[in-house]
Amino acid sequence: MQNISLQYDLEEQKKHLEVYALQLKSMVEERTQELSKSNQWHQALFDNATDGIMVLDQNGIIMNANDRAAEMHGFSKEALVGSHSGLLEVDERRGEAAERLRRILQGESLVYETEHFKKDGTRVFLEVSSKAIPIHDEVFIQSFQRDITEKKKIQEHLFQAQKMDSIGMLAGGIAHDFNNVLTAILGYTDLIRRDVGANEKVLSRLSVIENASRKAGTMVSQLLGFSRKSEIERVPFDVNDVVRDTVKLLERVIDKRIVIRLALGERLPPIVGDMNQVEQVLMNFMVNARDAMPYGGIITVTSSAIDARPGVDGVPPYVPAGNYVMISIADTGVGIPEEIQRKIFEPFFTTKERGKGTGLGLAMVYGMVTEHKGYVTVQSKINQGTTFTVYLPVSAKVASMPRKQTVISARGSEMVLLVDDDESVLNFIKEALEKNGYKVIATTNPMSAIDAFTKMHHEISLVITDVVMPLLDGRELMKRIAEIDPQTRFLTVSGYSRYSEKSDDVKPDYFLQKPFESDDLLAMVRKIIDNKKALHGP
Repeated sequence: MQNISLQYDLEEQKKHLEVYALQLKSMVEERTQELSKSNQWHQALFDNATDGIMVLDQNGIIMNANDRAAEMHGFSKEALVGSHSGLLEVDERRGEAAERLRRILQGESLVYETEHFKKDGTRVFLEVSSKAIPIHDEVFIQSFQRDITEKKKIQEHLFQAQKMDSIGMLAGGIAHDFNNVLTAILGYTDLIRRDVGANEKVLSRLSVIENASRKAGTMVSQLLGFSRKSEIERVPFDVNDVVRDTVKLLERVIDKRIVIRLALGERLPPIVGDMNQVEQVLMNFMVNARDAMPYGGIITVTSSAIDARPGVDGVPPYVPAGNYVMISIADTGVGIPEEIQRKIFEPFFTTKERGKGTGLGLAMVYGMVTEHKGYVTVQSKINQGTTFTVYLPVSAKVASMPRKQTVISARGSEMVLLVDDDESVLNFIKEALEKNGYKVIATTNPMSAIDAFTKMHHEISLVITDVVMPLLDGRELMKRIAEIDPQTRFLTVSGYSRYSEKSDDVKPDYFLQKPFESDDLLAMVRKIIDNKKALHGP
């Protein structure tokens, strides 16, 4: 009986053990499934994260990487795993990688910005957050990486635009002062020419002075073009027409080993702007392309209409949404180093030999494109070529141009009030007018001019004033004089090539840009006075 009881107990225990084993197996299977789901869940989060994630060992070797990290670098995950993370960094940042690794392993959590190379050699800006994580008996480094390349491009463009604006203001001021000097040089040269008669030797020397002054004037105009203080002639036109005309001009002087290919879009919407300036922009880019291919190559000019929206491929992120005509000029030349690309639009920056370039060409291009509310970009690879791309906004407004009228120079006997803070310019204008019969009250002080006008305004037929002056600028001077006599006629002169008006400004009858010669001045003076007489009588 005892044996039977023992056997029964053993069988019962066996049954309990079997039940327990089944329960344990079920629990293990259930737990395994939960762990599997958890792993799948974590793996899905890892693989589908919008940021790149890498796991590094203590030596900086990549142990694991998610899909986004691989995508950001242009490699497969298999290619990344096993490589050293420091090798992904650009050369100038690699020295920092070892120091960061040391600090992280000492317990610091670091957030920093860096630049990595992609597989194709392009750079990607990353914001990285890294910290050490212990797993069992080992320490690994978890690195979260966010692509901030577009953000950096926007910041860089904003910084560049602000810098170029500052340089532009400086360039505009320099150009204004140069134009004052050139006005005096050209003006007095002209007066001397009138006095010397037929002395060929003197006339020849005067011609040298005039030619040099006009050449300097051209450079000053380029500075004004860069500083966006030049007047532009706004008319609607088809960009493709300008491209074809520019190519025809260039083909006459280009090396026969250089081929120009056109890929122009059809039925492009017109833009409103200055055709001559756009032609200068294109010519400058094409000449640079020619110079980059001394042994021949291909220049490809492309045009198309684009609708710039966020996310559109190829359009820089800082270009506002809207409709644009895009023009690109690509060459197969020597390319431009990346460090130089950031400087090429600055005035007087040139890589050409002394005497072969002023460094104003691309600066002028930048100013002209910006004046048209457009954008210009450059992409280049060494020994592969360079592409300049211009985005010009499409405008629904059609500007009408005033017709130019012929002005004939003539003498006069009227009284003119002349105000200019530059004595050399003041004396030239005074002498030119007096030589042709006018009576001139001349002063460098705007307050003295107001006093003189108050006393003699019934006799003064015209006020000639500089725009930019200390104490009182030309706008305020005209405003105060017009309060004394609203029928006063004004001629403004300035080293800037534009007269920018404010809403409450008194508008001048005409604007004359420095430098000018006596014939231009006399013709303008005569025209204004004659128009005044026609309207109001002598």
